[in-house]
Amino acid sequence: MLTEEADLQAKLKAYLPALFCALTPVICYLIVRPYAEIGIDDDWSYIKTAQVLAQTGHIVYNGWATAMLGWQLYFGALFIKLFGFSFTAVRLSTLIEAVATAFLLERTLVRAGINEWNSVLATLAFVLSPLYLPLAVTFMTDVSGVLCIVLCLYMCLRALEAKSRRSAILWICLAALVNAVGGTARQIVWLGVLVMVPSTLWLLRRDRHVLLTGSVACIAGIGFVFAAMHWFARQPYSDPSSLIPDKIDWKGIVSMSMHGCGQLSRSMLPVLLMFIGCLPKRTRRIASVAAITSFCFVLLEIPTSIADRLPHFLAQFLVHPILFHAELHSSAVRDASLDIARDGLRLLSATATVIGFLSLLFCLLGFARDHSVPHQKNRAISWRQLGIVLSPFSVAYVILLAVFAAGNFFIVRYVLPLLAICLLVTTRYYQERVKANLPMACVALIVLAGSLAVAATHDEFALRRGSVAAIDELRSSEVPATSIWGPWEYDGWTEVEKIGYVNDRRIRTPQGLYTPPPELTIPPHCDDKQRGVPFWFSEWTPAIKPIYMISNDPTECGGPAGFSPVTYHTWLPPLNRSIYIVKLPAQLSQ
Repeated sequence: MLTEEADLQAKLKAYLPALFCALTPVICYLIVRPYAEIGIDDDWSYIKTAQVLAQTGHIVYNGWATAMLGWQLYFGALFIKLFGFSFTAVRLSTLIEAVATAFLLERTLVRAGINEWNSVLATLAFVLSPLYLPLAVTFMTDVSGVLCIVLCLYMCLRALEAKSRRSAILWICLAALVNAVGGTARQIVWLGVLVMVPSTLWLLRRDRHVLLTGSVACIAGIGFVFAAMHWFARQPYSDPSSLIPDKIDWKGIVSMSMHGCGQLSRSMLPVLLMFIGCLPKRTRRIASVAAITSFCFVLLEIPTSIADRLPHFLAQFLVHPILFHAELHSSAVRDASLDIARDGLRLLSATATVIGFLSLLFCLLGFARDHSVPHQKNRAISWRQLGIVLSPFSVAYVILLAVFAAGNFFIVRYVLPLLAICLLVTTRYYQERVKANLPMACVALIVLAGSLAVAATHDEFALRRGSVAAIDELRSSEVPATSIWGPWEYDGWTEVEKIGYVNDRRIRTPQGLYTPPPELTIPPHCDDKQRGVPFWFSEWTPAIKPIYMISNDPTECGGPAGFSPVTYHTWLPPLNRSIYIVKLPAQLSQ
C-alpha cells in the first residue's frame, strides 16, 4: 500500500512541470483581460457559426471560413450553452485548448529525450511567443491545430516507447483516429494521419501485429478524412478552397520563405541565442560582426526606386526587414498599427536573431568548441527515430505552405507547428552538444518576449473595446449597424446578421450566389493606399451602406461627425489613444 502511494506521489511530482506550463496561459489571460464583444481577425465568422450551432444544433457556414472548424465549433457551442452567448465565452474555449497544448507539449518534449528543465523552458518559449499567445485568446483555429498535431506526436512517441505489443497498438491506433477527428478543425492537421503516423508505423514494422492493426487504423482515418472533405464541399456557404492554385505566384513563395524563416527564428530566440556560449572568442566576434553587418543592410529603409532595380529575390530580402512584432495586427482602427517595439528594439531583435542562427550554424558545422554532454544511455527515442517521425511531416507541411503561398494565401501564424518542432530539435541538440541545462539567460529572454506579447495583446483588446464603445455611441443615436463602417470584422458580422452570409466569390454552394458590387468612387482624401482604409472588404459586405466610419484620425474622409471621441489606454506607448467617428462621402453610401 505504501509502495503504491509512493508511486502515485512520484507520478504527480513528475507532472508538476507540465502543470506549471499549463497554468501559464491562464495567468496571461487574467493579465491581458481579453474581453471585447467584437471579432478578432477571422474568428468573427467562426464565432457566428458556433452561435448558430448552439441555437439550432446544425453547422451552418457563412461564406468566409476555409477551415472546416469541426470539433472546435462543438467545443465553442458548449461554452455558449454554459455561459450564454458572448464573444468572450466562446473564446474561453480556446484558452482551455491552450492549457492542454502547453501541458502536452511539455510532456512530448520529455518523451523526446529532453530533461524537465529544458522542456519547461522550450514550452514556455512557445506558449509565450508573440506568434502564439495572441491567438490563444481568440477563437482562431491555429491553437486547435497545434493541439491536435502535438497530441498526435505525443501518441506516436508513446507507441515507440511502448514496452508491450498491446500498448503500442493502442497508442498508434489512437494517434491515427484522434488525428483524423482533430483535423476537422483545421484540415492541415491531417498530415498527422497521412504522414506522421505512417512514419511511426515504419519504425514499428518489425512487429507484424502492430503494423497490421496500425495500418487498418490509418486506412480508417484516411477514409474519414476523405468523407469529411466530401461533406465540407457540399455544405452551403462553405469555402473548400482547392489546394491547386490557378497560377503559381513565385513572389508569394519567396515572401513565405523570408517571412516564415524570419518568424521562426525570432520566436526561437530564447533557445537560439544560447548557442553563442559554445563558440570560441574569435568565432564569436566573427559571428557578431557578420550579424551586425548583414542586418545594417536589411534594417535600413531601402528606397523603392533602388529596390525596383534589384533582382526580385534580393529586393524581397532588402525591402522586407525581419522585424519583431506580435502576430495580431490591428484592424480595429483603420490606419492604426500596434507595433510592440520601436526601431531600437527591432534592430536589437533582428541582430540577435542572426547572431543566434549563425551560432547554431557554426555549431552544426563543427566550428564550435567541444561542449558535448554525455548521452543518456537509457534514452528511448533516438535521433534517427525522431528524424523519421518528424522530417516527412515537416517537409510535407512546408510543401503545403508553399502551395498556399503560390496562391497568395500565406500568413506567418501558419508556421506555429513548425515552431514547436524546431524548439524540440534545437533544445535537445543544445542539451546534448552544448550544456545539460539551458542557462538563466534563456529564462530572461522568455520573460522579455512573453512580456511584450502580453502587453501587445492587452493593447489590441483595449483598442477593440474602444471601437465597440464608439460603435455603441452611434447605435445609441439610432444609427443602424448597416450605416457604420467599423473594423472589417464588425462589418463581416453585420453582413451575416443582415443577409446570412458574406458576398464571397469563392462560394460554390449554392452556385451563382456571388453578386458583383458596384464600383466605389473613392475620394482622394479617403485614399485607402495613403490612409490604410480597407475599402477592399466592401466587396464582401454589399448590405452595408456606410454613413459613418470608425477612425483614429478625426480629419479622415468627411471629418468629424459631431460625436465625442473614445479614449482608451494601452501599456505600450503612446499610452493614451483616441478613436473618432467621422463622416463618409455620400457616394460611398449609395
